[in-house]
Formats: sequence, C-alpha cells, structure tokens
Amino acid sequence: MLVAKMTSPTVPFVPLLLKDLTFTHEGNKTYFAGLVNFEKMHMIANVLRSFRQCKSKYPVTSFDQKKVFESKNLIRNFKVIDNQRRLMEISYQIEPSKRKRVE
Repeated sequence: MLVAKMTSPTVPFVPLLLKDLTFTHEGNKTYFAGLVNFEKMHMIANVLRSFRQCKSKYPVTSFDQKKVFESKNLIRNFKVIDNQRRLMEISYQIEPSKRKRVE
C-alpha cells in the first residue's frame, strides 16, 4: 500500500484507501467453508490501521480562539458571485486584458 509508506503527519488520500478497502472486500470471500475468513479481516484492519497512522504524532490540542473566531467569521460572511458578467468585470479589474475588449 502506498499510504503505508508515507511518514506522519500526512493527509490521507481517501479515494486510495477506499479503493484498497473495496478491492479487499470484493476480492475475498467473507466466509470460506462456513468459517470466517480472518485473512480478509486482517487485510481490512491493515488498511484502517494505515489510515489511523496518518494522524500526527503531536496533535494540536489548543487553538488560538481569536483566529478560530476570525476564520468562522470569514466563512460566514463569504459571498458567492454567480453572475458571469460580474465575475468577468472583477477579473478585468484584477488583471486587465492585453487585447482590446469588443463590446
């Protein structure tokens, strides 16, 4: 597994982990001859263990409350512009076109 070779702290690439879980689940029978297939369970546990190892060895336990408040406030007041003409105007203000605009 590629994720298992990464060093902590890392951000897990969830689609890769889901792919590993899917192939492990779909490619191996849960029961074999009426008995639980523990090899499959070990493989699933290894994928989940690698996901848990992606967490930092030194978790952040304290937060600067002012920064948290500012971040939440920024997100709450975030305005979405879905008018294409307005977006184009803002784009031209930020980075004027080198070509002449035809109107």
